[in-house]
Amino acid sequence: MESGGGRRAAPVRAAFAAAVLLCAWFLGAAGETGEGSLRVELDAPAMVCITSLADGTWRVPPDGRTAPPATKVEDFYDPPAWKSGTPGPLRLTNGSPRGSFRSGIYEGRSSVPFWQEAAAYFVPGGFSIRLPAGRWRLAVARGLEYLPHFEEFQVSAGESLTRRIALRRWVDMPRRGWYSGDGHVHHPRTRPEDNQFLLTWAMAEDVHVLNILRMGDLRRTYFEQAGYGKEARVVRGDYALVSGQEDPRTDIGGQGHTIALNITAPVRDTSRYRLYDDMFDGVHRQGGLVGYAHKAWAPEWYAKERPNAPVTWDSSINVPRGKIDFFEILQFRKLGVKDFYDFVNLGYRLTAAAGSDFPWGNTFGEVRMYAWTGRGFSVDAWFEAVKRGRTFVTNGPMVELTVNGALPGDEVESAAEDAVRVRARAWAPPEIGAPQRLEVLEYGRPVKTATSDDPARRELAVDVTLRPPTSRWIAARVTSHNGAYAHTSPVYVRVNGASFRHDEELARLLKKRLGVLEFIDTRLRDEKFTASFSPGEAAELRKRVAEARAVYEGMAPR
Repeated sequence: MESGGGRRAAPVRAAFAAAVLLCAWFLGAAGETGEGSLRVELDAPAMVCITSLADGTWRVPPDGRTAPPATKVEDFYDPPAWKSGTPGPLRLTNGSPRGSFRSGIYEGRSSVPFWQEAAAYFVPGGFSIRLPAGRWRLAVARGLEYLPHFEEFQVSAGESLTRRIALRRWVDMPRRGWYSGDGHVHHPRTRPEDNQFLLTWAMAEDVHVLNILRMGDLRRTYFEQAGYGKEARVVRGDYALVSGQEDPRTDIGGQGHTIALNITAPVRDTSRYRLYDDMFDGVHRQGGLVGYAHKAWAPEWYAKERPNAPVTWDSSINVPRGKIDFFEILQFRKLGVKDFYDFVNLGYRLTAAAGSDFPWGNTFGEVRMYAWTGRGFSVDAWFEAVKRGRTFVTNGPMVELTVNGALPGDEVESAAEDAVRVRARAWAPPEIGAPQRLEVLEYGRPVKTATSDDPARRELAVDVTLRPPTSRWIAARVTSHNGAYAHTSPVYVRVNGASFRHDEELARLLKKRLGVLEFIDTRLRDEKFTASFSPGEAAELRKRVAEARAVYEGMAPR
C-alpha cells in the first residue's frame, strides 16, 4: 500500500514529467540554440512583421535578437530624427486595445482586416536580420492593391537564408484613374528627414496622397508643419505629402472635430474658436476643402455614454448653411453613415472621405479614400476629384459605380420614369477580403443586392435598370467576408432638375435636426456650459443656430 507521502509525491512526479515534455516541445519549436540570418529581397518599401513561433515575440532588423517595444501615440508628438534606410516604427496592429498603443475603438480586432499579425513596421527595401535559431513567421504587405505574403520558415544556427519577395498586384487602380489617399494623418513635418520618413511609409502602404494635419485645441497646436500650400508639398513620383489642419476641435462627443485639406495657411482664431464657420469660410477662400472628422464612429461610440446628447453637433449648424464638403465615414474599421445619409437625404452634396487618424490609427492608409483623376496624376487633380465627390472609401475591397455611365459625384439629368441604368461591381481576392454583400442604395436603402456565401469568390456585380419617378441619390456599399467595407460617394439623379432630397422622409429628418438645434440652444443658455467661452462667442453661435433653424423650417412642406 502506498503511503500518504507517496500519494503526495505522485502528482509532483507527474507535474515534473509534464514540465520536461513541455520543455522538450519548446526546444523543438525553437530549434537549437545559436543564431542564423535571413535576407529578404524586396523591390520597394513594404510593411513587415517577423514573429517567433516559439514565443510570439516580434523582431526588427538588423539585430533581431530582442523584441523592441511598440511605438506609443505619445512618441509621435516629438519623434527622434529618422535615419534613412532604417525600418520604421513598430506598431501594434492586433491585441488588447490599450490606449497608449492603439485606440480601443478597434475593439480588439486587427486594424487592417487582412493583417492578423500582432505588429507591423515598414522597411525601405530589402533587409537582413539576425534571428535566434528556431521557427519563424514572415509577413510582408504593401497596402490594398498587392497580395500579401505569409510564410513560416526554420532558421538553424549558423544558417543564412534568403527570400526573394515580389509582391504581386491583384489590381492596379491608378491605371483605372483612381489614386488612394489618407485624409487624416498627424506627424510633425519640420525637418527634411520627416518628409523622407513619411514618404517611405506612404510608399510601403501604397498611399498616394498623405494629408498631414497640424492639430490644435484652445491651448496650443501639435504636429507642426514647416509650410503650407503648393510650395510646401513634397512629391515623389505619384506620392505626395500635403499640409492641412484638424482645428478647431472641441469635444468629439459635443461640437466635434473639423478637418481642412489643401490649405495655404492655417485658419485659427482662439477668440472665436467655437465659431467653426470662420475656419470653413477662411479655408474655402484659399481654395481648400473642409469637413468633419470621426463621423465613422463617434455617434455610435458616444451614444453609449451620452444617449440623449447629439454627437458632433456642429454639423447640424453648418451643413445647412452650405459650409461643408465631406464627412469622414470610414475610420478604425468602422463605417458610420447615419449622419451622412441624413444630410444627403436633406438635399446636401457631401463627399465620402476616410482617414486613419494616425498615430491613434495604427498605420497610414488602413482606411483610405480613392479619388478619380482620370489619365495621369497630379495633387491638384486629386483634390479637385475629392471636391466633386468622385471618391469611394475602403479598407479592403474595390468598388465601381456608374449611373448611365456617370461616376460618383456626378449629376444625371432625367425625366420622370426614364430608364436609369445602374452598374455596380465589388471585387477583391480572399487574401484582402472577398466581397460578401454588394448593395445598390437609393436614399441610403438597398434597392438591389448581390451576395455570396463563398469567401473564395472574388467578385460581385449588380446591373439594374431603375425608373425613378423623382430625384434621388444612388450609391454602392460593400461588406467583405473579413469585415472590411467599401462605400462610394453618391451619384445624384435629378428628375426634371428637382432636388434629390428624400421628401417622404423630410418631416422626420427636419424634426431630428431641429431637435439637435434645440439641444444646442439650450446648452448655449447654460452659463456653466459657456463659462469658458470668449466674450460674445455664445451669442454669435446662437445666431448661427437661428440661421440653420430658418433653413430647416424653410424646407418644411406647406
